[in-house]
Amino acid sequence: MSEPLLYERDGHVGIITFNRPDKLNALTPSMMQQLDRLLDQINVDDEIRCLVLMGAGDRAFSVGFDLDGLEMPYATPDVTSAVDYNFRVIMKIWQLRIPAIAAVNGYAVAAGSNLAMICDITIASDRARFGEPEIRHGALSPLLLLPWFNANPKMIHYLYYSGDTITAAEARELGMIARVVPHDTLRDAALAMARRIALVPPYAVRMTKDSIRRTYEAMGFSNAQYQHKANDTLVLGSVGIPEKDYLFGLMQQGDMRAFLEARDGPFRRTER
Repeated sequence: MSEPLLYERDGHVGIITFNRPDKLNALTPSMMQQLDRLLDQINVDDEIRCLVLMGAGDRAFSVGFDLDGLEMPYATPDVTSAVDYNFRVIMKIWQLRIPAIAAVNGYAVAAGSNLAMICDITIASDRARFGEPEIRHGALSPLLLLPWFNANPKMIHYLYYSGDTITAAEARELGMIARVVPHDTLRDAALAMARRIALVPPYAVRMTKDSIRRTYEAMGFSNAQYQHKANDTLVLGSVGIPEKDYLFGLMQQGDMRAFLEARDGPFRRTER
């Protein structure tokens, strides 16, 4: 059985691959724990000057957390613990000393979108799609990242409120990604970009990243994320919400086909 999270090195470039292509690289708790440890390891490795994150297969970077059979303990400390942990792991990418590049080959939705957007640079295949659909089943994204891009705020609001997905070209227009490349060239394009960054004196790159991060912090980036996390915890821990209770019931039964149809079917039957 292959490992669900792979790590390799290409010279001074580290490469993390989400490796569950049959599940669209959905993230399990053990994958998040492994990612947590890998990020700590990479952050103290002076030989690694740039990190690339990618998804195995042709269909997805990651569709976020694996919801199949997920048990959601409403209004218990477990909700707070899970939200806190996943938030902390994703934020570690933001806090890395080195730049991180996301190479998005297909779907990057929910927490998968967060992982792609939290990277310093995002490059996408022309088949990629981005979205934050969690709101449709009564949840929030782990982090609130899209307002921090040089984007059309009205469209960003719409994407969050509707849970719709957009194409790579649309994401490029909104300033969410740096480049769109032909699907078959994505890996090579991402590694070429990472290798160019790795040629720059590493101390200068690290200090530049520190300055960029401090600029966002001065504008309230982390404070906004922590407030969003508090809202996420409140929403996930809420009880007595009929739509949410019904959808989470389907999820806990492991009937993902029925869950996705109940969640997304009404949106397929209306115009965007």
